[in-house]
Amino acid sequence: MGHFAYRAYAADGRTRAGKVEAETRQRAVAQLQGEGLRVFAIAPAAAGPDAFWKRDLFGRDRVNDAARVAFLREFGTLLGAGLTVDRALRLTERQASKALRPILTDLLERVVGGASLSRAMGAHPQAFPQDMVDIVRAGEATGTLTDVIASLTASIARRDAVRRHLASAMIYPGLLVLMAIGTIAMIVGVLVPALAPMFEGSGQEPPFAIRAAGALGDFVSAWWPVLLGGLAAALALLARSWRRPGFAAARSALALRLPLVRDVVIGIELGRICRVLATLLQAQVPVPDAVAATTPLAGNRVFRLALDEAGQRLVEGGSLASGLGRLRPYAPSTLNLIASGEQVNRLGSVLGHAAEMHETQTRQRIDGMLALFTPLVTVAIGGLIGGLIVSVMGAILSVGQLAQ
Repeated sequence: MGHFAYRAYAADGRTRAGKVEAETRQRAVAQLQGEGLRVFAIAPAAAGPDAFWKRDLFGRDRVNDAARVAFLREFGTLLGAGLTVDRALRLTERQASKALRPILTDLLERVVGGASLSRAMGAHPQAFPQDMVDIVRAGEATGTLTDVIASLTASIARRDAVRRHLASAMIYPGLLVLMAIGTIAMIVGVLVPALAPMFEGSGQEPPFAIRAAGALGDFVSAWWPVLLGGLAAALALLARSWRRPGFAAARSALALRLPLVRDVVIGIELGRICRVLATLLQAQVPVPDAVAATTPLAGNRVFRLALDEAGQRLVEGGSLASGLGRLRPYAPSTLNLIASGEQVNRLGSVLGHAAEMHETQTRQRIDGMLALFTPLVTVAIGGLIGGLIVSVMGAILSVGQLAQ
């Protein structure tokens, strides 16, 4: 598949420019004409992101969850008031953020040109992830777009709230770690070299802390190019191996074995899966199709494999609860809820309840982890720095006594 940059006239006569992905130039033109555009210039374009010097390093040109929630909330309200999709987009565009406004302009032009909302959103994967596009497409197909938009807004808002809560809770421990690193660097790089000459003529051996700090400083000053190169090589190797099946399977299995991390990973995965499934099922999407659309969203490979097996079992006539049997060691109560929902034919609402339960529990577990982590970090850093200072002060006093 190649990428082509184009310039074209929309149905209202305005000029549009952008990129399109197609196998050949002719197919790219045909695809654009199918969206109601008249192409007057098209040429091959390089795929991938812009050069780093053209990007906004502070993230103002990115569409985040907060911007998505604001757009979906206003757009859903206008749809609920009876406005058409194009009129709702036109009004929402005026209040959108700077990063989202040109994207909404393109969405409006595509919709006015005859494209569906989901297809127009699919042309901007950096702003609208695939799960959002699939959910909107399901709402369009079932005539429940307003309800789907409301459910999608609530789901993204909860996800953004968890992320913001975690980021804000990590600020204090992060500052403690940075201050500790700075303090240790000052002791090793400034204080220890200044104290070392005091012991040379005193006949007294420096304390272990000063000798260890001096050895560390000498090692870093002599080998810092090798250390930086090794760190860069390790990060490059990690980035290259991150998506490989073997490495992904190993880190997924490890995440489900670590005592504190295990519950958080399970809660995040089950909350996401149950929320998306509930949204799709409440939009009248068949269960096998909903599972197929949800499978790529699972971040942990164990959960992704479980959804694959569930999809195959559903095609063969089985139930969702039995298809997710691989997850029974991690979430037996959730599978019992799913089985109950299938028996009473209320699977969508039951999955929504399960999603809220897992999202709430995950936030509580994160709070508990951070409540434990912060004092541990404080005590460890205080003990380390205090030990160094006490050792240094003791050495200074002993040298002073020898001088007397």
